[in-house]
Amino acid sequence: MGIYNHFEYGKQLAIQLKPISHTEAKPRFFEAFGLEDLFNLDDKLSSVTGMILVAVDGYESDSQDNGADSLNDTLQFTFIVARNTISDRPQTITAAFKECRIVCKQIRNKLFHDPKLLSIINRSTQINGIGPIGDNFYGCMITFSIQEGEDFFIDETFWNQ
Repeated sequence: MGIYNHFEYGKQLAIQLKPISHTEAKPRFFEAFGLEDLFNLDDKLSSVTGMILVAVDGYESDSQDNGADSLNDTLQFTFIVARNTISDRPQTITAAFKECRIVCKQIRNKLFHDPKLLSIINRSTQINGIGPIGDNFYGCMITFSIQEGEDFFIDETFWNQ
């Protein structure tokens, strides 16, 4: 699929969103290859303060026969918006959830208004709380899907004859 690159899109969001404001000098954008990969972010997040964005792509998809000559693939993607909290002050965790939820909704709105995605994005999304990530980062994650047509032919070069 040449239309959507999840990690590149996430990096641009992290740069453009004021609450995150990712730069090379103040890195606040990270990539994860599946939610299990979040455990590997501990070292990267140890010196980060403020709000972060994590683009998660576990390369998950569902396929359905469209009853014609191809399949409809549904590709799943997630963005996590989180910020560091103070462990002995639970109200900071609640505040992080509320602030990050607002940013997740802005990401959703940006996705839905992107002319490149209008015909392929599924307009059903899900926002859930998440945390802790790294050293007391809490926030929300938004999960969405993109539809892609997929031919299902047998490529003879993959098979021993």
